[in-house]
This record gives sequence, C-alpha cells and structure tokens, in this order.
Amino acid sequence: MNSASPAAASVGSISLLRPGVPAWVASTIACVCAFMVVMDSSIVNVALSAMSADLGLSATGQQWVVDAYLLMLGGFMLLASRASDIYGRKVILQTALILFTGASLVGGLATNSAMLIAARAVQGFGGSVLATSTLAVIVSAYPKGPKQKRAISLWAASSSLASAFGVIIGGMLTSFASWRWVMFVNVPIGVALIIIVALSLQRQPKNAKREKLDIPGAAAITLSVAAFIYGITQTVDQGWDSPVVLWTLGLSLILLTVFVWVELRATQPLIRLEIFRHRNVPVGMIMVLGLGAALTANMYFLSLVLQNIEGYSPFETGLALLPMAGTLAVTAIVSRRLEDAGFHRLPFFGGLLAAAGFVWLNWLPLHPDYVTWVLLPSLLIGAGLGLMLMTAIHAVLAGIPSKDSGIAAGLQNTARQLGGALGIAVLVTVVHSAAGGQTSADGIAGVSQLSGYHAAFLVSGAISGISALASLLLRRHAN
Repeated sequence: MNSASPAAASVGSISLLRPGVPAWVASTIACVCAFMVVMDSSIVNVALSAMSADLGLSATGQQWVVDAYLLMLGGFMLLASRASDIYGRKVILQTALILFTGASLVGGLATNSAMLIAARAVQGFGGSVLATSTLAVIVSAYPKGPKQKRAISLWAASSSLASAFGVIIGGMLTSFASWRWVMFVNVPIGVALIIIVALSLQRQPKNAKREKLDIPGAAAITLSVAAFIYGITQTVDQGWDSPVVLWTLGLSLILLTVFVWVELRATQPLIRLEIFRHRNVPVGMIMVLGLGAALTANMYFLSLVLQNIEGYSPFETGLALLPMAGTLAVTAIVSRRLEDAGFHRLPFFGGLLAAAGFVWLNWLPLHPDYVTWVLLPSLLIGAGLGLMLMTAIHAVLAGIPSKDSGIAAGLQNTARQLGGALGIAVLVTVVHSAAGGQTSADGIAGVSQLSGYHAAFLVSGAISGISALASLLLRRHAN
C-alpha cells in the first residue's frame, strides 16, 4: 500500500502532479473530462433534426453523426489506455484534449454532412483517450485507499449525470441558440482544461527501458471492438440475420482470436493476460457490462416512452430523467461510505433494487402518472445501479499495478461501452418482437409499442439481476 501523500503519488516512481498542486485538481480534471465525453454521446440526439435541415443530412447521415462518435469512442479505448501507460498521462491527456476541442470547433463550423461526420469521428477518438486516461490520472494521483475510492466515485458520478444533462443542454442550446452550439460548448471547456493540465501535471521523463506499444495487438483488438460495435449498431436497422451484421460480427470474433494469439506471444503485450487471473477483474467486467446495458437501455427506452407516447419535448425528457441520474450519482458517492462502514453486499442488493425498478416499469400504463410510474421506479433503478457502479469499477482496478492502471481503466470503459451497444441492439430486437412487428409511418404505434417497451424493461431487470448474482463472486480485500 502506498503511503505517500496524494500530491506525491506517482506513475511508477515519477510524480504526476507538480509540487504544491493538490490531488483534487487531478480528480476535477478527470470528472470534467468524463462528463464532457459522456455528454457528447447524447447531446447531439436532440439536435439531429436541426442539423438535417441546415446541412441536408439524409437519414443515414443522421445515424452516422451519432455512430461515428460511438464507433471511435469504443473502438480505440484499449489502444488509448495502453498508450497512456507507456507514454505518460500528461502528454496523452493533452493530445486528447487538443483533438477533442479542435474537432468540436470544426464540427460547429461544418458546412456539409461529411465535414460534420468527420469531426464527430475525431471527437470520438479523442474521447476514447479522455475516457480512459482520466481514470488512470486519478489512480496515479491518489494512493490506494479511501481518498482514491472517493475520487473514483466522483468520477463515476459525473459520467452518470452527463447522460441526462446531455439531453437537457442539447435541447436548450438547439432551442435558444443553434445546433452549432451543441458542438461549440466543448471549446471553452476544452481550452480551460488544456491550460490546467499544462500548469498542474508534469511529464514523465524519457526512460530508455520504456515499453513499446504493441502495434499488432493494438490493431487487432481495436479493429475487433470497432467491428463488433459497428455490427451491433447495424442490427437496429438491418436485423440480426443481415449479411452485413453477420460478416462484421464474424470478423470481430476472428480479430479477437488473433489478438489473443498475438498477446500470448508478445514480449511487451498490449494487455498482460495474467491480470484476468485476478478473479475480480473478469467478474468486475461482467458487472460493468451489465451496468452499461441496463443504464443505457433505461435512458434510451424511457426517453422513447416519454417522447413518442407521452409527447414530452427533448428538454422535458431530460428534466424527467434528471432525478434518476442524480440519484445514481449520489448513491455512487454514498456507496463508498457505506462500504467503509462494513456493508459488503452493496452490489448484490443494488442489482436487486434496480431489477425491482425495471419490473415496476414493466407495468407502465399507456398514460402514466409521472410520479407513480416514472419517477419512483427510475429512482429505484438509479439507486440500485449507483450501489453497483463504484464496486464494479473498483473490482476491475483492484490488484492491478499502477503501471497498468491505464489498461485496467480501458478494460472497464470498453466493457461499459460494449454493454451499452449490445444492450440497445438486443433490446431493440426484443421491442420489435414483443410488439408483433406492428409498425406505422412513425414506428410501432400505441399499445403495441408500449408492450414492446415493457418487454425491454423486463429483460433489463433480468440483466440487473444477473449482475447482482455475479457480484457474489467478488473477493473482498483483493490486493
């Protein structure tokens, strides 16, 4: 256990923070970056119609404004996280902030669909680095213990709030300014972060024995994850039996096999496969995968219910979902204190609590009372997932040497992204099957549509229950 002060905590033996800089600066940088990355996953959704009217986006173009970001975000996380381990937290974080901020500016200035989609892709690449390197910054800036747990819980809470705030902020900017401000909003924040990182963090000195990036392994796993996410996203429109879906998912499996083969033979592998011998790492990843599926699906389908059936505006939808996101964030923070007080089955009870909330939504009527049928079950879901979130993240990081903290962060972030993508794809299929394929010009209508959402909520409850059972396999006090 490292007993150094937070400001002196290190990556290896090199201090991350400049002398005199408090550790909370590192956690603030991490929380703001995480908020920005997750917010950009949802902020453009409410602006797509305005973008289409201004730039002449086709239906496919609108989809790619969203998918280009998610594809790059999920596809490059492991590569980005290992680069952070090898080349240093500061230089990788600065590079990511420059890419993300610059792409946001270009996207806001876009004059055609190709320019906007390209900017979103670069944003996603920069976001993949920010999502992983910022958690590694926290692990490097704090010694293992209560302070590090508190910082990680704040980081997780900021990510949870960002999804709901993305809808609210996107709706406000699009309604009262322009869709271009959905992109521009990142620019002043990014510039401020670039300055703060430059002033507060210091570079790792060059080391002759520094590891080299495993290019073959990085290429194999990056392409595998990207192919998987692309294939999953295409199931929404083309179905699971589409040749495109089958070929891309098959390619993903082949590339994953190649990756494992490369890693077993590499002298300096991208991922040291022995970290999976720590039981908490694979169990924690299963929990994070389930969390990603349940949380993303809940936000997605509940927003569809409110907008498509109840007629809420995007802004009103964001406000309606905000209590759930706030509860998740607060519970994630409080869970650390509860765990320190001796409550060691929090993820199990949290998973059951979330499952109960999803089952409640399974009985959602056609014209529900907001408090009874939306607010209360969503609060149960938020509280339950919040109790699981901190434990799942800590499980992946526990026992991992500080030099591998970046790749451990990449593993849990990738699991969360894959869980979200897989959850949406599977549950959209469930919705259409349960609705009996009854569609209209605006999609599945009325009671049939609601019955499909009921099935999605029920499956989400089952996923939460499985994650709860998986948490029983976690080992306490893992080193």
